[in-house]
Amino acid sequence: MRRATALAACALLGGCAAASGGAGDSREPATGYLSSTTLDALAANAAPPPLEDPAQARFDAVLPGSDRWWLAIVHAELRPPEAAQHFDCALNTRLAATPRPALTRLMNRLLVDVGGLGERVARQGYRPRPISAVAGLEPCQRTTEAMRRGSSWPATGAVAGAAYGELFAALAPNRATEARATGREIGVSRVVCRMNWHADVAAGQDMGRGLYAQAVADPTFAVDLDAARTEVAEALAEGLTNAGCAAERRALRPVAD
Repeated sequence: MRRATALAACALLGGCAAASGGAGDSREPATGYLSSTTLDALAANAAPPPLEDPAQARFDAVLPGSDRWWLAIVHAELRPPEAAQHFDCALNTRLAATPRPALTRLMNRLLVDVGGLGERVARQGYRPRPISAVAGLEPCQRTTEAMRRGSSWPATGAVAGAAYGELFAALAPNRATEARATGREIGVSRVVCRMNWHADVAAGQDMGRGLYAQAVADPTFAVDLDAARTEVAEALAEGLTNAGCAAERRALRPVAD
């Protein structure tokens, strides 16, 4: 029953099929908000954290097939428009009920900046992913050999999650706490998925918040934000909710429950 509940959440949140890479050819190319100079400066301030992290064991204990594991599969999709659905429960709405082009454009542009920052930070050093460093670990998503050989540092999924969390906090200020919590959980899912070490995710979340703070300085960001805010307000007015939220709450229960 637990697995069935989590699978239902996966389907309803639109993440299972998307995590395998479908729908990629329908996305419009985008440019980011940050200049090369700004990205270089952000990368220069980043440094790999030490791996001695007491919190790592807690996430290592999340087993494949558990509710939290299936939520990590959902969170593996970071591209809009699908990724916007990760915030349905935080905002108590259904963002995929109708196209939200302004929101998709805004998230796409932030994701371009995340990629640009990740490429720069990755030049500073290599750290094997958990699935490469520890024999027998099962990732929660399909991986290629290149992905397995990739570096755990920086944890770009955590960077994106934190930036999205700040974005949705700005789009729905009355749900800012919940939006930021969802952004953090997107990063945590990369640990659960065995793709990044927890220390790298924690550092990546700091980078994501810093990236967002720089993005808002771009004059076009305010224009895009206003347009996306209108779409989110429309979504809230529709009165729809995501039926997968009960399963998400179950997956996010404290381990002791």
